[in-house]
Amino acid sequence: MQFREHRGGLAEAMKTKVNLDGRAALVSHIQQLLKPFGLDVKDEDVKVVLYSGPDPRIGWNATYVVTVKGYGVIGFADSPVEGA
Repeated sequence: MQFREHRGGLAEAMKTKVNLDGRAALVSHIQQLLKPFGLDVKDEDVKVVLYSGPDPRIGWNATYVVTVKGYGVIGFADSPVEGA
């Protein structure tokens, strides 16, 4: 799956794009992003929900919003993940 952080504009957000291998990798990545802010993110804190259909600007077939309990929107993914 591809994940990009939520940023001001799409070009800026796409600079943060990473390829991740499933939910465990997504949660681990988010933990590293939020660790400097003192947030202890657990697997059950991360939700991935369908946000919109195809985005021809970046070639994603669908966009999923990724949220963290107690934080809010952290970014977007191009596919759902198990347990989300």
